[in-house]
Amino acid sequence: MQSMKGTTTGNDLFTEVNACLETLGLKWDKLAGMTMDGCPNLTGKNVGLLKRMQDKVIEIDPEQKLVFLHRIINQEVLCKSVLKINHVADVVTKIVNFIRARALNHRQFVALLEENETEHCDIGYHTAVRWLSLGKMLESVWELREEIQDFCVKKENGIPQLSDADWIADLGFAVDVTALMNELNVKLQCKSLFVHEMDNLLKAFMRKLQLLSSQMEDNILTHLPTLKEAAPSADHLHRYSSMLEALHGEFY
Repeated sequence: MQSMKGTTTGNDLFTEVNACLETLGLKWDKLAGMTMDGCPNLTGKNVGLLKRMQDKVIEIDPEQKLVFLHRIINQEVLCKSVLKINHVADVVTKIVNFIRARALNHRQFVALLEENETEHCDIGYHTAVRWLSLGKMLESVWELREEIQDFCVKKENGIPQLSDADWIADLGFAVDVTALMNELNVKLQCKSLFVHEMDNLLKAFMRKLQLLSSQMEDNILTHLPTLKEAAPSADHLHRYSSMLEALHGEFY
């Protein structure tokens, strides 16, 4: 693991990779491939890290071709392109930042939770590079939504979405779906997993998505407890069902 400071262009990344290989005594001609997440500074066709790595290998052996693999699951891409929950995540992030950014606000909010004897004693930040934290943050805001609304109103910074039934339903859906993806991610990150075992986990997840999508159309939300609590309308359920079908399609 190598930390980087400053810019992270394709050239910066290549310099760090090259330095790490030299430090570890590894040879470029032994490199067979690389797994990446598809961000532009990696995949840029002219100056991306992958292009520079391939050029470096070709300098040594013109016949050698690297194999580049994409991560099995990238929650950030799925949330942006398929689940379409940015309007939920953005508001939740705004709420958490309002509470945590100022020490006074944070202390007063924690005091409010202690006074109300809530199960949660605080609310955490979302770390952009750790998508597991997004699911936990969504869940915390869901469970503390009434306390958060009261606190923000007292601070004259009301959050209208917390009183919007449509947005609350979307929040409930986001909580349950991110929990499902986090569960899959944790399973895929277990040590000593073989490829066929990972494939079985993905296939089981895909079957679960189809089951949940089908149950939604019949208003069966047994496996989506947060969404069930939000009491979504039939139109909402139809939309969520379509989203799960689209998410299922992303795993082919």
